[in-house]
Amino acid sequence: MRIFGKICFMTTKLNLTIEESTALKAKAYAARNNTSISKLVNDYLNKITATSGKRKQKSFAEKYSGILTNTITIDKAKEEYLNKKYGY
Repeated sequence: MRIFGKICFMTTKLNLTIEESTALKAKAYAARNNTSISKLVNDYLNKITATSGKRKQKSFAEKYSGILTNTITIDKAKEEYLNKKYGY
């Protein structure tokens, strides 16, 4: 909505139930950062919903973990090499 050339966003109230200790920490964090809990929650929700439509890129470790099913240790590889080389 535009009012006098400025973009204005509609707001709505939302009740949340969280642990008391979390609420106290959030209030302290908001005060230290000169913001409000409403702004913190709004920014967080915008962030997670903006990326929810996109497919999350997996990290290298996530992408390739579990591929090597028959892993071998260095000691085992050394033993196999020496057995092959010297016929133990």
